Amino acid sequence: NEQLAREVSELQRQQKDVQAGVDERLRKVEPLRIDHDGQSFTVAPNEKRDFDAAMDLLRKSEFGPAASAYNAFLVRYPASGYRPSVLYWLGNAQYANRAYKEAVDTHRRLVSEFPTHMRTPEAMLAMANSQIELKDTKGSRKTLEDLVKAHPNSEAAAAGRERLARLR
Repeated sequence: NEQLAREVSELQRQQKDVQAGVDERLRKVEPLRIDHDGQSFTVAPNEKRDFDAAMDLLRKSEFGPAASAYNAFLVRYPASGYRPSVLYWLGNAQYANRAYKEAVDTHRRLVSEFPTHMRTPEAMLAMANSQIELKDTKGSRKTLEDLVKAHPNSEAAAAGRERLARLR
């Protein structure tokens, strides 16, 4: 009886170890539920890892590598729930690198693809800033007017009104 009890105990321990190993492997591939920028969506673990890595580069002010990481993310995960945020932060990284034309194009993609996203007003303001850097006063004025019209109660619209007053 003692021998059988030991064997059963050993089998139970082995079974727990096997189950823990299976759980750990599944955790690496199971989709994750994410709440980000007012949106709720599901991502693969590697998708979240890649987004977080790009954000870390941006936080460290490594704008060139961050822009590359965001571009790679858009190629690798074109339908990601992170897409609007990636477009916003990619545009900001491009602006920081003085790639103003690319920043305008990237922010314009965000505005056209996700007009109701929470980052859209900020993207419009950033797009106007890039246009000012490109000496496109007319384009900047139009972008700011569109911002104030489309998102009148946003903080970005308040800043946009001030910039419009200075442009005139």
